[in-house]
Amino acid sequence: MKAISFAAPIPTYLATQVAGRLSERWLVGPHACTRYADVATPDLPGQDWVRIRTVLGGICGSDLGIVALEASPSASPFSSFPFVIGHENVGVIEACGTGVLAFGVGDRVTVNPLLCCEPRAVTPPCDACATGHHSRCAHFTDGALAPGMFIGTTRALGGSWGEQFVAHQSQLLRVPNAVSDTAAVMTEPFACCVHAVRGAIPEAGQHVLVIGAGTMGLLMVAALKALAPGCRVTALARHPFQARHAEQLGATRTVMAGGDYLGELAEVAGTRLLKPILGRPIGIGGFDAVFVCISSARGVEDAMRFARAGATIVLLGNATTLRGLDWTPLWIKELTFRGTLAYGSHGHGGASVNAFNEAAALIAEGRAPIGGLVTHQFPLAKYQDALQMARAKGSGESVKVAFRF
Repeated sequence: MKAISFAAPIPTYLATQVAGRLSERWLVGPHACTRYADVATPDLPGQDWVRIRTVLGGICGSDLGIVALEASPSASPFSSFPFVIGHENVGVIEACGTGVLAFGVGDRVTVNPLLCCEPRAVTPPCDACATGHHSRCAHFTDGALAPGMFIGTTRALGGSWGEQFVAHQSQLLRVPNAVSDTAAVMTEPFACCVHAVRGAIPEAGQHVLVIGAGTMGLLMVAALKALAPGCRVTALARHPFQARHAEQLGATRTVMAGGDYLGELAEVAGTRLLKPILGRPIGIGGFDAVFVCISSARGVEDAMRFARAGATIVLLGNATTLRGLDWTPLWIKELTFRGTLAYGSHGHGGASVNAFNEAAALIAEGRAPIGGLVTHQFPLAKYQDALQMARAKGSGESVKVAFRF
């Protein structure tokens, strides 16, 4: 089958780094770490597994980090090579093991790609999985499968950047007929935001800042309005088209991250800015909670400067190394930083189901109208154009770019 896969032996890694500095197009190719080629169709690892024909495979920011060799080395032990990239997905079941009873060939599904204890056949499950906190699994490198947190980061299972991949029956969620493919493929990234909001859910009347208005920032706005409709949401956006999307999804206010945006943020949040001897101002008063949906030191710094004393700042997963960051506001304001990864947590933040299932239900109920955020679709053979569009958000006004099979 055709697929885009990733492997990183040291000579290839170093060569790709050098070539990628000359042109982004050299990041993918026959001599790069990321390659478009024929690969073996994955076998069913057991009788509780299904093979899925991919319909749409989304391009995530973390995927772009893999291709560009920008992912943190700290995550490498939680992967196994070579792997087919891609964890955002919707597809149709093509084959079932004899142990699969609740699903059949022809079912349209989206897959929770988290490879925790159950798909790994780890028994008894770890304490985290036993209590529904699957994103905190202790066995991402153990059990019946090669190391990997997700489908799309482990060898032999395939991924949604390939024509087919396999999944354990515990990972499957049937897609209702009324839900479009473009809405269904957004379930996975939206579930990340649902999980993040459930972990720090704002109270009615509180003022929340979302830093970043790419895919995750916009989905965060949607999650906040679905789960905490009584809060006020301000989104910090880089491009006007992102601000329009944020307002359509329910943001009370948008601020453009250019010019004197610090002054505008201060006005919106009721923050009093104090000027230090050197450097950027620090604020007194501000937002009750901040969700940082970009991977940059500037985003974290803005969060600390515009959060009120005692506020919570939530960092979505896949943040990279942050250099030159002044952590002084953290202790001056007694801020709480919270990391968040993926989904899970039965009963988390008042929910009765895990975040992936809750995200799917919110989409199906029309409470999260996010299918329109899939702005561009490309066949897999046009991968260079797809990756360029996913990176060049402003010029192409792209939000979510996906491969259509």
